[in-house]
Amino acid sequence: MPDEQLAKSGTYSGSFGWSLSSTVYQLEDGHEYTHAVFKGTIFNNNLEGFLHQLSCVAPAVTDLTNGEGVANGVGVITDRSDDQAFFSWKGTINAETGFSGDYEWTGGTGKYQGLKGSNAFNAFNIGATPEGVGELKGEWRLP
Repeated sequence: MPDEQLAKSGTYSGSFGWSLSSTVYQLEDGHEYTHAVFKGTIFNNNLEGFLHQLSCVAPAVTDLTNGEGVANGVGVITDRSDDQAFFSWKGTINAETGFSGDYEWTGGTGKYQGLKGSNAFNAFNIGATPEGVGELKGEWRLP
């Protein structure tokens, strides 16, 4: 429902299916710096409630040496009512464990105004494609 009211706080888990577009800057041998944008849809694992069927756009920068390194960025999540939630994130990229890190809600518009909370993610690319999946888990608080 587009006009769904949110509880003042809660926990959630979900999935973020994304597609990546990026510009890679090759530095010395094996060292890459990348500007990227992850775009996709978030689904709550309960198939309803907080963060279900929302658009997500998350610009990023990565600094990788031999395929491992760090990444950080911000993000905007938009629901069907055009209310938005904002977050900042950081993580590490490892060839064996994938991409993992944390993110913090930093506010929002409409029903998400004043949004705060701590969260974690684990993500991976699907083969050699620019698509991937992130598993999300966290909590939220509204004033």
